[in-house]
Amino acid sequence: MPLSRLEPGVFVRGAGTDPAHVQMLVEAASSCTLPAILVQQSSSRIVDGMHRFEAAKLRGEETIRVRLINCTDEDAFILAVKANTWHGLPLSRADRMAGAKQIVEWHPDWSDRAIGAATGLSAKTIAGIRRQSADDGQRFGKRLGRDGKRRPLTAAEGRRRAAEYIAIHPDASLREIAREADVAPATAQDVRARIRRGADPIATRRTTRSLKNSNHETGHSSTLSPLQPWPPTRPNLPSSAVRRPPTWSALSPKLANDPSLKYAQRGRAFIGWMAMHVINSGEWKEFIDAIPVHWLPDLSLIADQTGQDWMAFAEELRRRQEVID
Repeated sequence: MPLSRLEPGVFVRGAGTDPAHVQMLVEAASSCTLPAILVQQSSSRIVDGMHRFEAAKLRGEETIRVRLINCTDEDAFILAVKANTWHGLPLSRADRMAGAKQIVEWHPDWSDRAIGAATGLSAKTIAGIRRQSADDGQRFGKRLGRDGKRRPLTAAEGRRRAAEYIAIHPDASLREIAREADVAPATAQDVRARIRRGADPIATRRTTRSLKNSNHETGHSSTLSPLQPWPPTRPNLPSSAVRRPPTWSALSPKLANDPSLKYAQRGRAFIGWMAMHVINSGEWKEFIDAIPVHWLPDLSLIADQTGQDWMAFAEELRRRQEVID
């Protein structure tokens, strides 16, 4: 597209273009082809690629490679923030904070993680920005997550629905519970585990802490908590009686010496498969700092999918055990 047809872009950098970065691109363009810039189709505004645009002008070029996108002005701004966060010359933290504030204002129903993924900020930082906002999205009742699904603002509501669904459908799978109660599969798993051991499936550390803070601020205390409406199915067991999950390092030698697995081809293959895929608790922390920022979005999705597959595997194991029992 001719440079003369392009309009200055969506401005997401407080300091404007960086002359040093433009000069670097001028030199790079002499030996390689720079990526196409993103341009809003309706207005010919540059969404991503202002430095490449300036470099093309310095080189005396009349045209530049573009990729047209059909989007609104709001979407163009969000795309500009996201694109300049994950590649090229990264936005400063101040620019990302400013972008996040604008996105929170436009989309208060988006989750903290979804906005954080678009701006390269943590969900905790987005939550702080949201608290400073006049509109916290409460009127929506739900927030839009990175997976495109809307979930309740109050975790207790989803947990209550999951507990009620489990009471009516005790043999339902985790996927079914999560789908019908509109909660994450991990939440469905936690709620069912709490019910099985006689614990309150609604209250969590966070909700309990919030309730205590509320009572402390108001000066009231209550013997009946609205977060604890679920009667336990059996008395709470002492901590010493609760079976702790085994570690793979402790379980793997026993599996390897089990004749039913040791002398069966599929059994040996299963042990090898488990050894390749199981990680110890917290083992990922050793590698988290080694991951480049431009791979964080894709790897987080793979980790989410892997976690769901493991939960499905655990669910099938429990289902087969229940059939035997």
